[in-house]
Amino acid sequence: MNGWREELTGPANTFYPVPVEVLPGAEYVLNQGVTAYHGMVDIAEVGEGDVVFVTGAAGGVGSLAGQIAKARGAKTVIGSAGSAEKVKYLVEELGFDAGINYRDGLVQEQLAEFAPEGINVFFDTVGGSQFEAAVQAAAPDARFALCGTLAGQIDGGNAGSPRLDIMTAIVKQLTIRPFSTFHTPEQLQAWGTHYGQWLAEGKMVFPHTIIDGGLEAAPAALDALLKGRYRGNVLVRMGAQ
Repeated sequence: MNGWREELTGPANTFYPVPVEVLPGAEYVLNQGVTAYHGMVDIAEVGEGDVVFVTGAAGGVGSLAGQIAKARGAKTVIGSAGSAEKVKYLVEELGFDAGINYRDGLVQEQLAEFAPEGINVFFDTVGGSQFEAAVQAAAPDARFALCGTLAGQIDGGNAGSPRLDIMTAIVKQLTIRPFSTFHTPEQLQAWGTHYGQWLAEGKMVFPHTIIDGGLEAAPAALDALLKGRYRGNVLVRMGAQ
């Protein structure tokens, strides 16, 4: 939360211990799980039998959000990504039930194939046309958790300001909740408790890439991340391995 730096000092009450002893490695602490858990559990209230659609599903937040939905008992989890390789990755390595390549045909038509009765939960990190498609594909009383607008941040234009079909939203009685995650003690504890348990039970994996090179490598790593060259979380190693 304090920018890219090798060391940080501050008041003791602004830091907290992390349970590295119950994790496979220290890098497992550096994840986007608090955001994914808060949005999927507290905002979307995902549960048994839900049909879930996650955009940006191969990214740091989306890859964990989909797994959280499965661990919570969702019946079907569908993820969107920008290549056939990433779609295959979602299904074969992360345990998603289906994947959609948003560059390969209309998202709404692909959703109709995998969720013919509609989606109950939508976890959105992208915005743009995928948000518009989710409104049309939603089942009655579906819950939307809006986490980000990657389409607008990366592709520009109006992708960060999708059109809302208000009449459809009214008829279906959609709950649409944008949210931010402030990493409160309660949010940290909730994620930490379930994260360690699900890892131990084999219900979750932590998709990540580690890049060596220290702080100087961070700008190029971020640029490559935004261009879609990596999957999951991207970590830059500050010191020697």
